[in-house]
Amino acid sequence: MKTVRLTLQHDAETVHPMHRFVADHDAFEDYRMVHGNFSGADEHAFIFHVVGDPDVYETALSEFGGVESYDLTRTGDRSFSVYVRDVPDDVGNQLIETFSGGSLVPLPPLEYRSDWSVRFSVVGEPEDLKRALAQIPDGIEPTVDGVGEYDGSDAVTGALTARQREALRVGRDLGYFDVPRSASVEDVAAELDCAPGTAAEHLRKAAATVMDELEL
Repeated sequence: MKTVRLTLQHDAETVHPMHRFVADHDAFEDYRMVHGNFSGADEHAFIFHVVGDPDVYETALSEFGGVESYDLTRTGDRSFSVYVRDVPDDVGNQLIETFSGGSLVPLPPLEYRSDWSVRFSVVGEPEDLKRALAQIPDGIEPTVDGVGEYDGSDAVTGALTARQREALRVGRDLGYFDVPRSASVEDVAAELDCAPGTAAEHLRKAAATVMDELEL
């Protein structure tokens, strides 16, 4: 089974209004769909985690005509979760049908980014993955960020390269992440059989990727 890491770049005609609102408003820092129910043809349910101003978000959501109902739960001073029952537009329905048909399973979270792009992973048979890429609606530009064998890892580890996962595993096993630290980057490099600078780069990029994927 293959897994593909994708970025879908929306234009002004295809970006969802709430995605556009959050992306274009300086009150928000992070916007992700963490769960979704795609079984209904006319209505879907989603859970989003958001970092930003909940009052600004709730005002916009209540004014958006495509939402049947919602429930907003504050989880911190500037973080909240939103359960939304949404009536998808034509583009939304096309994307849902494209990436949940046949053998395909989209892996949350779906990251809604400030440049109107959405980043996520999808698992399935190679032919279904090829079909999905060919059926992406007009106005959405796909970029394949990575392709590999699905090994059961979650979305966080799935976003790492094999070498980055190895660097994190070695660092953990040696004590590089202990407090106080009981292994150096030179120790990690020796175990990875690479230069200390290379090991440091693997660790830095891996840590940045993990932090980017975590729901905080």
